[in-house]
Amino acid sequence: MALLLIMVAVMACSSPDSAGVATPGSEIDTEISLFVGTPIPGPGTPDSSASIDAFIPPATSAPTGSANGPQITFQNQNEQYLLFNQRIIEGLSAQDLDVHNPYEVFSYIFSRLPDEVTVYPSENYFYFFLYADGIQWSGNMRLPARTRADGDLSFAYFEFEDFPLGTRSGDSHAKMLNEPDGVLVREQSRFIWEVEYEGKIVEFHLNELRQDRPRSFVLDQNEVFIQRTFDESGLQWFLIFNRALNYFSWILNEEEQVPELISEFEENPNYYIGRKSGFLFWNDAEHNNRKVLMAIRRASVQRNDYYDGPFDQLADNYAAETNVSEFMQRAYPDTRGNVDTYGYYLDSENSLRVAISPYYTYGEHEDIHAYLTLFEGTSDPMHFISHGSQLAGSGGALAVLAAQTATSTPMVAP
Repeated sequence: MALLLIMVAVMACSSPDSAGVATPGSEIDTEISLFVGTPIPGPGTPDSSASIDAFIPPATSAPTGSANGPQITFQNQNEQYLLFNQRIIEGLSAQDLDVHNPYEVFSYIFSRLPDEVTVYPSENYFYFFLYADGIQWSGNMRLPARTRADGDLSFAYFEFEDFPLGTRSGDSHAKMLNEPDGVLVREQSRFIWEVEYEGKIVEFHLNELRQDRPRSFVLDQNEVFIQRTFDESGLQWFLIFNRALNYFSWILNEEEQVPELISEFEENPNYYIGRKSGFLFWNDAEHNNRKVLMAIRRASVQRNDYYDGPFDQLADNYAAETNVSEFMQRAYPDTRGNVDTYGYYLDSENSLRVAISPYYTYGEHEDIHAYLTLFEGTSDPMHFISHGSQLAGSGGALAVLAAQTATSTPMVAP
């Protein structure tokens, strides 16, 4: 076969905007539409079902998880990656693989894996691109933390659209594979799992992320450190929770390597933007210039690419130690008693999950300007940022700013 297969740890499996459109009973929903949007509580509305400090460690307590886990060591530390257009063209021209048969596609991909692979994203997705039959396919195989001990390996792929018009409409396929399918999953250690299929054995090395609290900045009085995560973009994050007002925040982890050029937005030292990712950050000067994720690019959400935000790469291997489910239920009270340890809904036939996406989704450049104008009128920057998805749901920053300008309404957080 002259197909082209590219193994990368960089393609998102789901997105905030597409999460709520899962079709009941559709097989693909299980692995691609993993998340569902949840309502964002208003300020000062703590969950009354439990005391405010229940399950929440005090700010001075020891970190949860592995206190001093290993630093990230990249498998090919000093090796650049080179892709030739020749191979893309040849792959797109190949038609000898039935791309609509997930078993055949899985066999093709698995047979071409090296004997050992490293899974960097912290929800344990190993991503790939496949060029075949005139289509660029994006997909993943995953050893899910919930069920890999039962022998499960999930496999999914979909038609990647560079410029989708709204919701993705291309073809997609997904399967949960296990022993009846000839897939054998065996635990070698907590972070090393062996998969055997058709006589071939591949060792999957999961990401053993350290889980000590941030060292580069001091948490605010009401902030609690939840976990460190590794996004499919290659960026790493701190997930923070405000226990007074019950909301999440994503902070860029600059204690580890940042594989992206991040610079001042329009030469304003208060804001930074990623050149490739489009991630927009607020520079929190009062907390040692930590970079708080403010907004992500809407085009990335629509494409379902690897810059659609850190919401879909929680530290699943540490879900129990970090107690992330309890914090989800505090932020989104309607989920109380209806999510498992990992944040999956208990009453859903499909694997739908709570999406932690406390940031804005912007369109064009003027949308960023309108958002920042609203932001600069707030007295509580962190709270305003955390309600970014609510602002997007209200018609976007441009619409809100226009309405406020027309009525001379003071600019306040949603």
